[in-house]
Amino acid sequence: MPGLLTFYGLLGVALFYLHELLLFPQVYIRPLAPLVFYVSLKDSLAAAFVLAVFLGLLQDSYALAPFGVHLVNALLLVGMARLARRTFLVKNSLFLIPAMAVALLVQDLGGRFLLAVLESWESFFLNLSWPWGAELLVTSVLTPVFFSLLRTLEFQWRRLHRSSRPSSAI
Repeated sequence: MPGLLTFYGLLGVALFYLHELLLFPQVYIRPLAPLVFYVSLKDSLAAAFVLAVFLGLLQDSYALAPFGVHLVNALLLVGMARLARRTFLVKNSLFLIPAMAVALLVQDLGGRFLLAVLESWESFFLNLSWPWGAELLVTSVLTPVFFSLLRTLEFQWRRLHRSSRPSSAI
């Protein structure tokens, strides 16, 4: 688990910088959300919690929002993924897309509610436009593609990690 958690953390940092430095103003995708959702569905709650805290704090360190908003959003996403895992047994793309859409919607509404409590209630309805909806929809539809990519990268990581171990002579 520590090896995979390191892999997920490095992948999260790479996706964060890819999104924030290269894709942000033009591309409406949240690449960290499928990663946290994938780890929450697949691995233990502890690994998902650690990854969500790490990525939430990473996002909070770069955001203009009050500190902790992205952390709460990441933890909400973990909670929604664990609920979807337990309730709907999300295994295929047919249920994965709506589960991700609902999780993203709850995550965003939770963040907006937290901002409304911290700042003012007008901020709850701020930036409700077509790019916001497109971002949620595109991220939800591309979630199976993200999951396939994550499975492939995870397989390659394990293969690389296995081949780098010295064989024990008995």
